[in-house]
This record gives sequence, structure tokens and C-alpha cells, in this order.
Amino acid sequence: MAITLLLLQIQGSKQIQKLIIQHLLAIVQAPERSGKTLMVIDAVEHLTCKKILVITKKAAISGWEDDLKKYEAKKDYTVINYESLHKVSGDFDLIIIDEFHYAISSFPKTPAKAKLIRNNWLNVPKILISATPAAESASQWFHPLWLCGSHPFSKYKNFYSWARLFVNKKQRFIMGRAINDYSEAKTDRIMDEVRPYLLQITREQTGFKYQPKIVPHYVELGPRTMELLATLQRDRVLAGFVADTPIKLINGLYQIECGCLKIDDEYHDTGGREYVNYIKEHWGDTKDVAIMTRWIGQRKIFEKEFKNALILSSHSHAEGVELSHIEHLIIASMDYSTARFQQRNARQASMHRKTPINVHILMTRGGVSEAVFEAVALKHKDFKARMFINRHPKGF
Repeated sequence: MAITLLLLQIQGSKQIQKLIIQHLLAIVQAPERSGKTLMVIDAVEHLTCKKILVITKKAAISGWEDDLKKYEAKKDYTVINYESLHKVSGDFDLIIIDEFHYAISSFPKTPAKAKLIRNNWLNVPKILISATPAAESASQWFHPLWLCGSHPFSKYKNFYSWARLFVNKKQRFIMGRAINDYSEAKTDRIMDEVRPYLLQITREQTGFKYQPKIVPHYVELGPRTMELLATLQRDRVLAGFVADTPIKLINGLYQIECGCLKIDDEYHDTGGREYVNYIKEHWGDTKDVAIMTRWIGQRKIFEKEFKNALILSSHSHAEGVELSHIEHLIIASMDYSTARFQQRNARQASMHRKTPINVHILMTRGGVSEAVFEAVALKHKDFKARMFINRHPKGF
């Protein structure tokens, strides 16, 4: 080993080793930027396994490869992203599933990647890693544990048979259609089955001096942008854009707030520069600024308007990206996922950071952007179209 681990990493490594030896399963829930990758590598290097498969997000592959090199790992590691998992075959002594909330935690239907892992490597020991394993509902625990042969959840045929015991099923009516809702899980009962396998590290334990602080900002839209919003909400049609479903309408309204609109497969610039001007007025265009956007069209506008600021995706760059050197992180349009929101907020966290962490979120008062902020940032729920529609029943 060419590096020196922190005490927290050493202690965590020993606990992971103990869990694998006793249960063939370790769940690591630790904050972003806390050094959990090196902690897991150290644990693996002290176990008897020789051939290891690491499954992670594409953006995090280079980080794993760098840490394996930094550690001078001796064992045989295959690092693959979720999207390429179907290309992997063969036997492994241990499987590490990184950011497992990303591709195998959805419910009620079985995620394709979860089914693939279960079919190929059900009884192989596993280490599951995530900072946000069940951000919206404890029901998100089922599929990650269902693919682990040593966990009791693996005995259930599918989510629905498990839910009879662990979920209070309800019905929602959306646009007159009855939908089964499995999000109200029996959290205490589920966590009783999770805790024996869980290593949980809090942000306070990491020693970070500064924790992320959310700072909301309201951007005033100009008359033309307001007119475009009113037209789309009233007519459900704008130029070549047809909002024939609730989510299309919501996405269209949010895009217009941000200065763009996706028609068919192409983003069009609506000319609105309210968000651009607000950012330049408050933070300027410097290398200390990073701007995250949900919409590709908005990102293209920012790439033209800003010469020095770092422009990123609030979706693909929410995880596995180091931004501790950035002074001002600005979220110009939010992803609808609360898990990605929590991951994104920690991009600036570092034990070496010397200034407070402020995450600036831009929105329009009364707009879709504000509804997304309230759902995802304040209530910690994934945003759904009905959340905005319910706020404005007369407009729908």
C-alpha cells in the first residue's frame, strides 16, 4: 500500500471485512467525498478473494482506477459501468456494486441490471456502496438485497410478494387512472433486516469542517418568457411543441423558464437570458464558478455565454465528480431525483476546504422550477408532474 489511510477508513475497512466474513454481504452507507472507495479497496485487499468485479457509473470508473493504482492493489479487479455489464461473464470471488441506488433500486418492476446480477452471481459475496441508498422510500432497499443470496430478501420471488409484508400499498388516481403506489414502506421493519449488514458513516464522523448549505434564488422572468409560458399552459401547443401528456407539459414549461424548448429531438433557443444575466450579475464568469443544468439546451446556451465558468450536467455530473476547488456551485435547473440532489450537494465537500459550502439554486417563483425545489430539496421526494399540477388545479 502506497498511501496512508485515515483512522476512519481503517476502522471502516475492518468492519467491512467482518461483515463479509460473517454474512457474505456488506452495505456501506457513507457520505460523498469521504474516502469510502479506498476504505473498500483496503478491506478487499485483506480478504481472501482474488478476482473482483466492480460495477459503477461510467463517470466514476476513472476514480476507481486511480484509487486502485494509488493503493497499489495486488488483486485482479475488473471495473465496469452498469451500461456495459451485459458484456461481462465468468466467475468472481467478490462483487462490489458502487452507487447501487443508480440502477438497481427502482420499484416495483425489477430493474434489468438487478436481474442480470442475480442471474449470474446470486451467491457471490457482495459489497454494496451508496451515500443515498433509499433516499425517497425504504422500498428502494428490496432489489439491491434481492440479488444477494445471503440476505433474507433474496428468498422472495419478486417485489410484489415482498411488498405484501413490507409495504402499505395504496392507490393514486392520476388523470382518472388508478395507479398502485408502493412508496409507503414499513421502514422500521425493513431496517431491522438491513442493519445487521450495514456500515453507516455520518458526515459528522468524516471530519469535514463545512457542510453544504442550500441557498435559493428567485429569478424574475421577462414579459416574452412569461408570454411563452402562458401560451403553452393554455393551449398545450407552442410552435412545433405538443404537450399531450402531463410530463411533456411540465418539462416544456421548465425548459422555457430556462431559455430553451426541446421540439422533437432538437433543443431550440427561446432567447430568454434571465438566468444567464442573473448568474453574471451575482457571481460573474470566473473559474471559481460551476453551473449545473438539467436541460441540454440550457447547457448549450451557457457554454456560449460563459467563457470561464465550468458548465456541467445536474444529472450525469451529480456523482463521481470532484468540485472541492469550486467556490460557487450554481444549480440553474434541477434534476427530478432527490438522490442525485443529495449527491450533487457534496461535490464541493473536502477535508481540506477552507471556505463554507453554498449551493445556489435558481428558480422562478410560482414556476415548475420552484415546485421541483420544494419537492426534491425541501421534502426529499422525487419530483412528479402531479406535484405541480396539484398546485395549479385551475390552470389544468
